[in-house]
Amino acid sequence: MILYISLFYLNREKSIKYGALLFGITNLWINKMVKLRFLGACREVGRSGILIESEESGDRILLDYGIKSDHTTIFPEHVSGRDLSAIVLSHSHIDHCGGIPLFYISGSVPLYCTELTYKVSEILLNDMLRINQQYLPFGRREIKKMHQYVQYLSYKKHKKIGKNSWITLYNAGHIPGSAMILVEMDGKRILYTGDFNLIQTQLLNPVNLSEIPPIDALIIESTYGLTSHPAREETEDELVSKVNEIVSNGGIALIPAFGVARSQEILMVLNKHNHIDYKITVDGMARAIISQYSNYPSMFRNFEELIHAFKSAHIINQYRKKIERSNAASNSGVIIAPSGMLKGGTARYYAENIINDPKNAIFLVSYQVENTPGQILLDTNKYQLNEHEKMIDIVAKVFHLDFSSHSGQTELLQFIDGIKFINQNQRDVFCVHGDEETLLGFAKEVENHGCNVYCPYINQKYSL
Repeated sequence: MILYISLFYLNREKSIKYGALLFGITNLWINKMVKLRFLGACREVGRSGILIESEESGDRILLDYGIKSDHTTIFPEHVSGRDLSAIVLSHSHIDHCGGIPLFYISGSVPLYCTELTYKVSEILLNDMLRINQQYLPFGRREIKKMHQYVQYLSYKKHKKIGKNSWITLYNAGHIPGSAMILVEMDGKRILYTGDFNLIQTQLLNPVNLSEIPPIDALIIESTYGLTSHPAREETEDELVSKVNEIVSNGGIALIPAFGVARSQEILMVLNKHNHIDYKITVDGMARAIISQYSNYPSMFRNFEELIHAFKSAHIINQYRKKIERSNAASNSGVIIAPSGMLKGGTARYYAENIINDPKNAIFLVSYQVENTPGQILLDTNKYQLNEHEKMIDIVAKVFHLDFSSHSGQTELLQFIDGIKFINQNQRDVFCVHGDEETLLGFAKEVENHGCNVYCPYINQKYSL
């Protein structure tokens, strides 16, 4: 039960917006409590981090510790690694794992995650270091040291942490290896969803709600709390139809996509529906991720189809990349390349080679952060040629398709309705990982589903 003192009357709408300032202030129970401290992803997307502490045993478990990248690198609120019982990582995206090497500058905290999550995290962390080294207080030494303390967990394996706490990972359906984290501490069960997807994709099976036991509290990502995604089949059909049209007319279809999961999913979609036998080229970080995925067949919905898609594509050869990229940018076909927001990566090379031909097209299939070249392209039909924001008009076509790996509002509410609470009259839901407007709007919807809803501020503390 979450206890609070209300110093003045708040109406229903204001109680959602300002509730985080009032809830969790006063603890009147004699028995020990489990404490939640929200370190990041509070009324924002990025820098996820949640600390769960036991008053009884002293166990302290950190769930994720990511970064938020803008012009600088922003970490979650500070937490001392000295007394941490464990760090548990939900998945390999930098906004969830990017700050974890900090704990290995002078520390030795056990790190738990799926094996695939760790392998991909290493790739992304080293790439982040290569690009943003001047903004980071750690280096390759800390990333290597982190490897000494990682322990791999399979889905549904019950693992004791610290003196008297337990964790269990469940498939999150977000990217390969991603996990929801169930923490059992002092008789309380807290489920942290991380990023998750309730929709089946070509790449992954969705979350299986029936696997998750009854809980006391839910910490749920709310990135698309006010948005419902179109049916996946419709989005796939639209992509295939438009790509076929471009290639049939002798054009190049460039698909900037995240190197992790999105590139591979798009490759599977096109490979499944490629009836005109065009060439599909894959470049950039997607190549290294493909190599890792090949070693983990159990993480995929249909591993045989994934491997067939890999073998059917042309993967740019590292040692012949200059001539092969030139050929791909000059001949009709499909190119899949990171980065998904056109901020960097090989996608920029290809974009700058194809944007002046009306037969060509750019297909944006990843989330576009505000003020990134991808979002600017969608809003203005102008391409940001360099970091000094020089803009040029383009004549190539531009399309945006919603291939999100996050649940939309429909699925988020479906998940909340489907999860079992130990006390159905005390359904505590904490909304994180969404901008403030989205979280507050989504919180109203969740409240209408019979839940006690909280939108924490940075460093806000609660007791269960």
